Amino acid sequence: MLTADQEKYLFTIPEDKIADIKAFDAKVRIVAEDIIKEIERDVPGLEIFFGGASALGIAGQNDIDINLLGNPDEYEKFTPSLIGLFGEPAKTSPTLVKWELVRGGFDVELYLTDRNSPVLQEQIKTFEILHSNPELKNEYEKIKISANGLSFREYMKRKYEFFNKILNIE
Repeated sequence: MLTADQEKYLFTIPEDKIADIKAFDAKVRIVAEDIIKEIERDVPGLEIFFGGASALGIAGQNDIDINLLGNPDEYEKFTPSLIGLFGEPAKTSPTLVKWELVRGGFDVELYLTDRNSPVLQEQIKTFEILHSNPELKNEYEKIKISANGLSFREYMKRKYEFFNKILNIE
């Protein structure tokens, strides 16, 4: 079962995009830690959440997903320093600033996002559940591996269904 927002998001994914799932590469965590250290050094005052398969240490896209948690009315205080580190954002809205870059051969998505966003809170809760439950984490990894080569929409649909199951969302 998917939520209306999840269904809506799935239709924004290009039909020809294919899921490319790889074995976990420990180097991805080293690169993520270096990025986090840069942010902590140059942009103090932001809570940092490193999530996703790379943070869990499981198979996935071997990409880096980092959320910088703030309040939207403070974004202008942090954005210049983040631009200095990562260049111009790929996307800007009142509640989100997104950077897309490559570091150490890994794709990085960096989000300056509203700490009170329900979507973000759901992501954090999902991560915490998976991080603290090895059986669920292994089940999640198997779902990801089984979706390798499928459409990215189908991959995301399977992930959402699993997340909704462990979060008891109907």
